[in-house]
Amino acid sequence: MSSQVGSACDELDWENLAHTFYLSVFASPMERVEFTGTVSYTLAEAEMDSPGFPDQWFLTTAYNPALMNDADEYSDLDYSMLEIELTGTYKINDNLSFTLNYWYSDFDDDEPYVYGDLDGDAYSLTGFLTWSF
Repeated sequence: MSSQVGSACDELDWENLAHTFYLSVFASPMERVEFTGTVSYTLAEAEMDSPGFPDQWFLTTAYNPALMNDADEYSDLDYSMLEIELTGTYKINDNLSFTLNYWYSDFDDDEPYVYGDLDGDAYSLTGFLTWSF
């Protein structure tokens, strides 16, 4: 066996699927006003087999493969995420504009991952003054 970390199996079976769907719109109802909106929805799943190490491997390294117990369990991934972003820009004059941006995210963790259950939502509201030259 080489000196790299490996598996007793020919290869470690890792499956990873992620699907993201987007919808974006742009509108300029007046000469100095612009609106954009984006909605995205992500579905992701991943899982792996438990890694195996040959007996002689851990005798020659400082790493203890016993610490990999249940790696196949805590590496499962199953989540969905909804994100919404809305932006409005008002062009005050040829060089100055004001932008207001709202972002929202809802994360649903169906399979607690390495760091635990990460369910939750977040949002942010930001405003910008932009000077163009």
